[in-house]
Amino acid sequence: MTGIPDPNVIFPNAYKTSCFLKHVVTAPNISVGDYTYYADPDDPTGFEKNNVLFNCPVFGDRLIIGKFCAIASGTKFIMGSANHRLCSVATYPFAVFRPIPSSFPARATR
Repeated sequence: MTGIPDPNVIFPNAYKTSCFLKHVVTAPNISVGDYTYYADPDDPTGFEKNNVLFNCPVFGDRLIIGKFCAIASGTKFIMGSANHRLCSVATYPFAVFRPIPSSFPARATR
């Protein structure tokens, strides 16, 4: 058939402003189906680096993007590690910035 792009190429158009994501995404927890493309006039192959935020595969998150999807420039995917704990005294991510000292009070005092 004519007019159907080859799903095995990175750039389906001559302008190289769109790319098939299946060939540029490298994270083990992100899967992308055939013909799904991302359109970005500046950096279409930078989708994973620029548009998938807080991706830490060790937390067990998965991003599954099906076949024949069109993703516009600037679309952001925010992975689960961006969430804050809800079962603690504060939502501030202490452990992300530094280890919690053993002298840290268990609850706030006045």
